[in-house]
Amino acid sequence: MGDVFTQLSVVLVVATLMALLMRRLKQPLIVGHILTGILVGPSLLHLIEDKESFHTFSEIGIALLLFIIGLELSMSVVKKLGKPVFLTAAATLMTVGTLGFLVGTAFGFTTIESVLVGLAMFFSSTIIIAKVLSDKKEITRLNGQIAIGVILVEDIVATFALLFVAAAGSGNSLDAVDIGFLLVKGIGVILVLAFLSIKVLPGVTKSIARSQELLFLFALSWGLGIATLINFVGFSIEIGALFAGVALAHLPYVHQIGARLKPLRDFFVILFFISLGENLQFENIAAAVVPALVLSLIIITLKPLVVMMSLGALGYTRRTSFK
Repeated sequence: MGDVFTQLSVVLVVATLMALLMRRLKQPLIVGHILTGILVGPSLLHLIEDKESFHTFSEIGIALLLFIIGLELSMSVVKKLGKPVFLTAAATLMTVGTLGFLVGTAFGFTTIESVLVGLAMFFSSTIIIAKVLSDKKEITRLNGQIAIGVILVEDIVATFALLFVAAAGSGNSLDAVDIGFLLVKGIGVILVLAFLSIKVLPGVTKSIARSQELLFLFALSWGLGIATLINFVGFSIEIGALFAGVALAHLPYVHQIGARLKPLRDFFVILFFISLGENLQFENIAAAVVPALVLSLIIITLKPLVVMMSLGALGYTRRTSFK
């Protein structure tokens, strides 16, 4: 269906119409974006032919969203939230993750498949949670910052878990050297970013802040560049973009940077959710309905309970609310 410009134009028209319908039905626009992806994808109209370009668009949206969230998380806040974040993540992994593994085994999945189900039950969608918190303007509130901290820990756990799963699937063993090397690289990245954040970035941003266009260009190149480098080291783009934002969070120009980037973020995030819907597969959906319902019920009922109990044990439930 023509070049990528034509495909993008048609998809945006469909997305707009779907968003208007969602607004009329008083439903979240995210649902409309995913439905747009299903509509224009191979399951129905098959309007997207250049999947690689749309995948790139969606990755840019993820990076920008997490980068802007990082801009609102100062290091002092990250330090204060360390205990509730790690306790909540650990409690969720031990309860929901373990139960997911057991349910997978009960439905006849292989050990590797059951492990993946358990991990999927433990993890949360970084992009969806971040988007919802951003839309509700709760990133700077205590509950929003704890949520971002938890999904950051989940992403780090996912990095190591996928290494083990990939090694097990290929019949190889993941030794302590591989794990240690990844840890060293992660610590090295944090130390380098901390040094740049304290010693280099204040002077650099002060010299370029006179030009709003130059400040915008610097922020964009910093956010995407650091996300790319950290992804090259072995961690996800989400982690890289979030760390890039945190490195700038203490600067006096952070609000100007966020304000300039948000319209660009919104555009690419919409394309992410459209791409997400476009990649949904429905061939064997009948066989997956019952396990999906059981697992969804566990997530809806048990996961919020575990989170609230974990934070309640630390006295956080009086100061925040979880929906």
